[in-house]
Amino acid sequence: MKKRIIKLEELQLPRIFENVAGNSKIYDSSSSPAARVYFIDKDQGYFLKRAAKGSLEKEVALTRYFSSKGLAQQVLDYVSDEQDWLLTAKVEGEDASSKKYLDNPKKLCQTLAENMRQLHALEVDEHLVGNRTQEYLKAVEKGYQAGNFDSHYLFSHQKKMDTKATYQQVQEYSPYLEANTLIHGDFYLPNIILNNWQFQAMIDWDSAGLGDKHIDLFWAVWSLAYNLQTNRYRDYFLDCYGRENINLELLEAIAYFEVFG
Repeated sequence: MKKRIIKLEELQLPRIFENVAGNSKIYDSSSSPAARVYFIDKDQGYFLKRAAKGSLEKEVALTRYFSSKGLAQQVLDYVSDEQDWLLTAKVEGEDASSKKYLDNPKKLCQTLAENMRQLHALEVDEHLVGNRTQEYLKAVEKGYQAGNFDSHYLFSHQKKMDTKATYQQVQEYSPYLEANTLIHGDFYLPNIILNNWQFQAMIDWDSAGLGDKHIDLFWAVWSLAYNLQTNRYRDYFLDCYGRENINLELLEAIAYFEVFG
């Protein structure tokens, strides 16, 4: 996690958070343009997330739910004013993209696959977590209509495809996406917190719900290749998860959807 120290005045905090953030070092650790994430270096540590008004409501509800299951960090406070603010407790450990874990890629693959299998085996009520596949397809359509196209997510053999051809693949594979598995929806290394290889929590639950497991598998494979700067551990990770439970064609097809996200 990259961190840049900032001044308290830059945040324009709601008054309720001033006691937490006051007299402490604050770092911007954001990784997405959709939201800002700040680390408050005080007590055991806090993370404060800021986003557009109403945009964190689902994440707050899901984080509270999964915290009760031992899968997420604790929600300390949530304010929806001119903007949304979410305060969570720091979880002990480091995210899975830390050097200590990247230096042992096979053990990292084993750890991620085990945690993913456990997540995918959980039974939850759709009314509690929502139908992620429906939301996912709506977001892809919205991205396509807005002209989004990020070929960065395509696999090497897909790179020559243009917007039209990629969208045709989205239409072809959409009927095959299921909504029968609890997924995180953004299962990439910085969202997985480990402490000496022991699972601690997953963060950023806004894309979770009952969806298709191949979305999580795609993000794990993509993130491993990105952080390790090699694709050589893809097959090993899939073997650790259980290749017999994976539709490899559908896994690669998820890339077509993600370019419009």
